[in-house]
Amino acid sequence: MDRIKIKVEKREVIGKEGVKKLRKQGYVPAVVYGEDINTVLTIDTVGLRILQDIHYSESVVIDMEIVGEKKTKSIPVLVKDVQFHPLTESLIHVDFLKVSLKEKIKVHIPIVLKGEAKQVKEENGTLEQILRELEVEGLPLDIPEKVEVDISELTIGHSLHVSNLVVPTGIAIVTDPGETVATALAKVEEVEEEAIIEEEGATEPEVIKEKKEADGEEPAKEEEKDKKE
Repeated sequence: MDRIKIKVEKREVIGKEGVKKLRKQGYVPAVVYGEDINTVLTIDTVGLRILQDIHYSESVVIDMEIVGEKKTKSIPVLVKDVQFHPLTESLIHVDFLKVSLKEKIKVHIPIVLKGEAKQVKEENGTLEQILRELEVEGLPLDIPEKVEVDISELTIGHSLHVSNLVVPTGIAIVTDPGETVATALAKVEEVEEEAIIEEEGATEPEVIKEKKEADGEEPAKEEEKDKKE
């Protein structure tokens, strides 16, 4: 896979009003930081499409070129954080982290289930994915975009754990190996509504009967009292 490249501009505008104006013009404010850099940036529509194409993955190394710097050269960065508008869900800010390609880093990568659990499908069971991201450690260029796990042999009543996942050589899994990734559950039998109605119907006449008997006792007592008088 070719390295991802993105061009960004050094941002001179700061403050809420300035940033708001940038967003109205279709740009997104950003920042890149690291051991020897801390610069505010602006991302244009082309850069935004690139980020969307990689789903803002924090495990993909991006070659960033900062337009406006005296020495224009690409630096390797990762997407560290993204912020979205709570109502419109549009991207409003991106944090990039400059990394060294010779130093190991810890990142989260998505877990993707592959295949189809035959028994679960045949018996109308359910498959639940409990863990969706895996924390791994390794050199930036060795870290995969995702880790896939085959669920075709997963049977009802059993689970797949982090210990079942396979990652490339040189990559270490940081997540607890005992954590559950996915589990297969049997179909939950629903109690039929008719059964509930029948059960309620069986108990109701007893209540009515008791009430009638209780109602019948009172007049009898009153009549006997009249005779004595």
